[in-house]
Amino acid sequence: MPPPFGTGSAGLLKFVRAFRAAFPDLHWTIEDVITNDDKVVWRVVATGTHQAELMGIPATGKSIKVGAIIISRFENDLWCEDWVCWDQFGMLQQLGVIAMPGAAVA
Repeated sequence: MPPPFGTGSAGLLKFVRAFRAAFPDLHWTIEDVITNDDKVVWRVVATGTHQAELMGIPATGKSIKVGAIIISRFENDLWCEDWVCWDQFGMLQQLGVIAMPGAAVA
């Protein structure tokens, strides 16, 4: 989770609220689910339109399509923790914050 959101459930809640505010039309599609013992692996794709500031990036009006893989661990039927790997770099390229290879930043 990127700064300044922090860690734990409070940090996650801050991050989700900021992301939902920046992409109010955010939509998640679950592409795959794999289970094994106490873990679930989710492959997801998020789409949305950048309509408000996010982490200091002013609204661009650009659409994103970003993939993520989430490994969730359960204990006693309770969701305990997650490990998340998402394409933040690709999102920043799609928003025009980071140049695509061979292109200038918009």
